[in-house]
Amino acid sequence: MQRLLLFIVVSFIFSTCSSIEKKEIKASYIINLLKKGKHVHFYNKIIIDDLDFSKSSEPFLVSAHSLQTEIKSNIFFSNCIFLGKVTSNGKWRGNANVKSCFRNNLIFFDCDFRGEVNFSETVVYGLLNFSKSTFRENSDFSGMNVLSKDAYFSEIKVEKRFSMIYSLFADNLYVISSTFADNVSFQETTVNGKFILNNSVFQKRPGFDLMKINGKAYFNYTKFEDGVNFSGTRFMVKPDIIETGFNDDIFINSIIINK
Repeated sequence: MQRLLLFIVVSFIFSTCSSIEKKEIKASYIINLLKKGKHVHFYNKIIIDDLDFSKSSEPFLVSAHSLQTEIKSNIFFSNCIFLGKVTSNGKWRGNANVKSCFRNNLIFFDCDFRGEVNFSETVVYGLLNFSKSTFRENSDFSGMNVLSKDAYFSEIKVEKRFSMIYSLFADNLYVISSTFADNVSFQETTVNGKFILNNSVFQKRPGFDLMKINGKAYFNYTKFEDGVNFSGTRFMVKPDIIETGFNDDIFINSIIINK
């Protein structure tokens, strides 16, 4: 009886350990799930090949030279490694540009992006969350239109260029306790709610120039090791900038409403 019990315990331990090991899946498998309208929920996987969300469904015309793919499925990745590019932009029949519209949540939590990431000009109606993820190559979130209440880029680690220029956030944007090793730009991005950047570190000079922040802005305990650019930024509510380290600071033509 004791031997049988020991065998069951050992078998359980080995089965648990094997389930913890990351298993490889192809990006095409994920796209096929989306084409069938199924939700995508993956934990602890390695995704090989390039993952292009613009191939998830038949695109439709939104302008003379641009198409859009609509994705209604909920997308959730946690503790996953992406070996190829991850993008929401593609080509249709070799010519027309295809952008993506996510009607549900778009979540990459605690993921490791080994290739480039490009979600430029993407529309997101659900929760947007890239928290605790690592970006090892260039990442582009420029021109995004995020219509949900909250968007999270907290505790991310960015090793190459990071762009979020010309984007629109309908409500709150959280970039808390994040580290940026290369050039970063939020130029001309609009945040209609709160913009929270507390406890982050910028090793190179970031650009927040020409931003419009309609809610409260928080830059507390943030380190700008190579300076920062706030030229022409509009703070519609007084910002919090407590114990923040500036090598040099530029607030030329900035507007701060309230005290």
